[in-house]
Amino acid sequence: MDIGTSDLDFETAMKILDNSHDEIYVTNALGIVIYVNNVCEKHYGVKASEIIGKKSREISEKKYWGPRVSPIAIDKKMSITLEQKTCTGKTLLTTATPVLDSEGNIELIIENSRDVTESEGMKHELDKSIQLLKRYKMEVEVLRKKETRIPEFICNSPKMLSLLKLVGRIAVVDSTVLLLGESGSGKGHMAKYIHNNSPHKDGPFITVNCASIPSELMEAEMFGYSKGAFTGANVKGNIGLIELAKDGTLFLDEIGELSPRMQAKLLQVLHENQYFKVGGREIQQVHCRIIAATNRDLQSMIKTGEFREDLYYRLNIFELILPPLRERKEEIIPLTQYILAKFNKKYKSEHEFSPRCYELFMQYPWPGNVRELENIIERLTVVTQGSIIDECDLPKSFNHLGRPSSATIQTISTRPFSLDNAVCDVEKSLILQAYKELGSSYEVAKSLDISQSKASRLIRKYFPSEEHDLKQPD
Repeated sequence: MDIGTSDLDFETAMKILDNSHDEIYVTNALGIVIYVNNVCEKHYGVKASEIIGKKSREISEKKYWGPRVSPIAIDKKMSITLEQKTCTGKTLLTTATPVLDSEGNIELIIENSRDVTESEGMKHELDKSIQLLKRYKMEVEVLRKKETRIPEFICNSPKMLSLLKLVGRIAVVDSTVLLLGESGSGKGHMAKYIHNNSPHKDGPFITVNCASIPSELMEAEMFGYSKGAFTGANVKGNIGLIELAKDGTLFLDEIGELSPRMQAKLLQVLHENQYFKVGGREIQQVHCRIIAATNRDLQSMIKTGEFREDLYYRLNIFELILPPLRERKEEIIPLTQYILAKFNKKYKSEHEFSPRCYELFMQYPWPGNVRELENIIERLTVVTQGSIIDECDLPKSFNHLGRPSSATIQTISTRPFSLDNAVCDVEKSLILQAYKELGSSYEVAKSLDISQSKASRLIRKYFPSEEHDLKQPD
């Protein structure tokens, strides 16, 4: 049987009010509490019967709550909403509404209070999360700048000057770039250089080494996957590297190592500029620039069926070939000085190369290119005890190199040319050679026709960590 509003008796009304989730607190015009439902026990730790019939001011003195909002509502004769703290640690959002009689006088004040303690906690956690997100964003920006921070190319050779002039025009467009060149010739460095000079320089730079990811995992890593895509997958799914590079650059290093299946998938991405996640049905758009690199001969791989010809032509809209270091000898000395300065700073040392080392560096073919040069200099910086790194400190791979001509010696200078520097270089070379051959400050002095004290001082200068025979022979 339906119960109409006319059938709502007092007892039923009280049940409804006492089972309300919100507190209902009613005072008359004199401020005497005439009703409060049972929620007050949860809010203040007292029963409703202990409050009804008492004045709000009297109850407030017991500090069950902060100042009530009803006096403000009485004063303004309008609804007022404020937050209140209770003695039980609750936070209440309270609205006091005055009820006026026909003459405009206040008859009742009805307060409705909702417990927002949990919401306050959530708000606090949200604020913390927002602050944490801001901090993480700043850290990501710092790491991103650190990852893509590279020195400018050292260009003293016609080949590199011509190449960088072309790169300057290519960097500002979004077309795909294919970087070719021997291992260690600087393809990764060039990819970052293009990124840093492109409209995407503030976006991420994501490097994918196609040779290091197993072929069976490459598709999921590249494109991501939807939840439940395969056994063992993350239940929430995962974003792929293409999505991670959004508004930035995706650098596909060792592109020649891609499996035939992934070559076909990548071709589709480049052709349609969209893809599906593994196990997904929603089309994903590509919002990044793609740069690929390899040290392999892709033309030969196409002939043997190892690399798709259509993918090759999709990748090499702009093809850049980085010359090996042996073809840009003008940059060997400047590169050596730059790299040595970097490792001197890193290892807190003050090494210098002897003129003979620079001569040999110019003769050496550098099969490992700039990477080999960097590795050798780092090793020499760490293991060489004296401040001068000389021929005897170099790896065995330099042993077969012959002595340079006088013309070669004259063209090599470790510092900007001046008479003082030239004299200093000759002095270093003579002292180092004489001491290594004779092994005694007395013999060095005799050979070079200088005093033994001067010979000792110069030997200490160029061999600071060695102990020397500074006494006259018996």
